[in-house]
Amino acid sequence: MRDDRGLDDPPPSLDELLSEPIVRLLMRRDGVEEGDVRKLIARVALVRRR
Repeated sequence: MRDDRGLDDPPPSLDELLSEPIVRLLMRRDGVEEGDVRKLIARVALVRRR
């Protein structure tokens, strides 16, 4: 997923953040479990909403 958003565009939605290619990339790059990646992304999304 290429991020070509401008500064005025909204941040990515949680669905976009949890998209399979992103999760697979993080798992492959960092060697972490899928559940851990999803928990981390959900935590970041929660903080961004506040």
